[in-house]
Amino acid sequence: MIIDAHTHVFPDKIAEKSIKTLEKMGNVKSAIGGTFTELLKSMDNSGVDVSVVLPVVTKTEQFFSINRFAAELNKNDRIIAFAGIHPLCENINKKLDFIKESGFKGIKLHPDYQQTDITDENYIKILSGCRERALKVVIHAGIDPASPGHVHCPPDKSADVIKYVTKDKPFIVLAHLGGTGQTDLVERFLVGLQVYFDLSYVLDKTDKTRLTDIIRAHGANRILFATDSPWRSTKEYIKIIKSLPINDTERDAIFWKNSANLLDI
Repeated sequence: MIIDAHTHVFPDKIAEKSIKTLEKMGNVKSAIGGTFTELLKSMDNSGVDVSVVLPVVTKTEQFFSINRFAAELNKNDRIIAFAGIHPLCENINKKLDFIKESGFKGIKLHPDYQQTDITDENYIKILSGCRERALKVVIHAGIDPASPGHVHCPPDKSADVIKYVTKDKPFIVLAHLGGTGQTDLVERFLVGLQVYFDLSYVLDKTDKTRLTDIIRAHGANRILFATDSPWRSTKEYIKIIKSLPINDTERDAIFWKNSANLLDI
């Protein structure tokens, strides 16, 4: 079994335009198109059983429209779509109640797209509220083309937040191996803390020996297979995991058991 813990799709009417805009901004080429249909096709072609879709609310007024779209995706039994929320949303606790009551398993935060530091009091309120409601949280971490001059979720700040809001067990996933382009700081501040790392976007950019060392130091039980589809090739990422010098127990944990445990599936 394989669970891809980090993917994105866009409504059909804006998918092509959105992909082109993000390709230009990030100077990157998408591996597939950005529609739901193309994600399902990619899953079939690569042997992925379940994908977690992560929407991003970049403006407060998008809260209900984006979450309606995510709720529609959840009607497919191979998809687990998270909800989105913005730190400037009014009535944060009521919105978290809405998310929980709507059946979502978690939320996605993107500090760079939302132009807010992860240490902001509203993020702390959101994270604490998610812990209380047993909602999981995926946070974009590290450098992003959307904010090249200021990293809103660097490893040192995210470490402080993790220590503050996490109590008995981890419920937060820091995307991109804890921080895109900041592996040294991840090893210094985050490795060993009660937090999950996903492998989205950076798996093909990280030296295999160093990647294996991080997996072993942090614990294979807190690493999630993820691609950041449509931005990375699912087949290539699966091949990389299979090539790592880790045992079958560790590989199964990364491919699906950790995500299944986190998401209660």
